Amino acid sequence: MRKSILNTLIIKKAFGPRAQGTRSIMPRHSGEAGVSFIGVIFWLLILVFLVAFVVKVMPSYYDYWSLKNIVSQQAQQSGPEESASQIRHNLNSRLGVAMINIPQKDIQIEKSGIGPALITISYDKIVPLIANISLLLHFEAVGH
Repeated sequence: MRKSILNTLIIKKAFGPRAQGTRSIMPRHSGEAGVSFIGVIFWLLILVFLVAFVVKVMPSYYDYWSLKNIVSQQAQQSGPEESASQIRHNLNSRLGVAMINIPQKDIQIEKSGIGPALITISYDKIVPLIANISLLLHFEAVGH
């Protein structure tokens, strides 16, 4: 309250008394403040692009998390008597059930003598975003 009275006195002193019928130099505020219509549209566009990005990218990450679980389970369940081709066949059948398509060249299986197999799947996924803009995701799942 005190600052407002001081500010009014300073302005009156600086600009002199107000003449009859002239406008005040103090801006009048209606008490309303907020985001303009253009601001709302801007933030809505950003929100739409963010949601579209998440919707396009999340299935790839969901497949990757499922793939990691499948690879680690398959590596733990492989016995020393299983060959690499048997492990590959079992892994491919699990991936088929989960509807995950991985090229065979990206699957590497290393058999050690007595321990579980080391299964490494390293692949790239291209996710188209908008028009000619795409996102390259690199995934690597290791199970032993």
